[in-house]
Amino acid sequence: MADGSDKRVWCKILDAGSLQDNEVRSVVCGGRPVCVLRAEGRLAALDDACPHQGAPLGDGWVEEGLLICPRHAWAFDPFTGTLSGGTMPEIATHPIEEREDGIYVALPPK
Repeated sequence: MADGSDKRVWCKILDAGSLQDNEVRSVVCGGRPVCVLRAEGRLAALDDACPHQGAPLGDGWVEEGLLICPRHAWAFDPFTGTLSGGTMPEIATHPIEEREDGIYVALPPK
C-alpha cells in the first residue's frame, strides 16, 4: 500500500535454487506454516492448509500447473488460491521472491 500501512515481514525460507519445477514443500515463516512451490517455472506461496479439511498442502503435488491437495485431490491455482471449477473459499496467497541469497516469502503480521 502506498501509505506504508502494509507491514508484511519478509523471511528467508529456502536457499536460492533449492526448489525445482513441480516441487512442493511446507516451510515455516514467522512461526506460520506456508506451502511453497514452483510450477511452470514460477514460484507461489500459500497458506499451508486446504480450506476443506485443513490438509497440509505442502504434502500435495503439482499437476498441469495446479496444486493438488493430498487428502481429496482437489486442484487449486497456486497463484490465485482458487479451487479449479469449484466454489470453495480461496486460500490466501503471499508474495514470494527468489533473490541471490535465497527464496523469501512475505506474510502479514499475526
